[in-house]
Amino acid sequence: MTRKKGRIFPMIITIILIVIIIYLFATIKQPYVECDKKVTNDLGIQILENVKVNLDSNSIDKMEVTKTIILPEKYLKEEKKYLNSIKFAIKESYEYLPKKAVELTQESDRIIAHITLSDNETIILNNIEFEQPNDLQIKINANTKAKDVITLKIKDSYTEGEFMTHMKNNGYSCK
Repeated sequence: MTRKKGRIFPMIITIILIVIIIYLFATIKQPYVECDKKVTNDLGIQILENVKVNLDSNSIDKMEVTKTIILPEKYLKEEKKYLNSIKFAIKESYEYLPKKAVELTQESDRIIAHITLSDNETIILNNIEFEQPNDLQIKINANTKAKDVITLKIKDSYTEGEFMTHMKNNGYSCK
């Protein structure tokens, strides 16, 4: 009987250590980086991009992108004509993503696209321009190889520092 009592204490200690190790692995926080970019063009249109990335084992594991387009008052007079057109163009540009990944909302002076990526999806940042030859036009660059856009894909390899440097080199501020 004394042999069993002698083995119970080490077994309890072993179980406690296993529980502590499992808890530590479950609560290890993945590196998280958030970057923002705000551009106001010659027409007074603001484009805000917010990128939140979770990195796991030095690769992108999850990404949330919020693009906000804010129109100045002069483009809001015609019964939301421009806002509806912009919303339609943005919706079509993200047609390649799963429907649950993209959420578009329209407010009185802005369109907000909230995109959540966690599978093997690709997103292009810094790819929206506006021009006004006669009427306001939106141009969305879908070319992933263009030098003036940033293409990010789930599972792209980055350390936290490399990702921040990459984004800062393209005009984003990161924290």
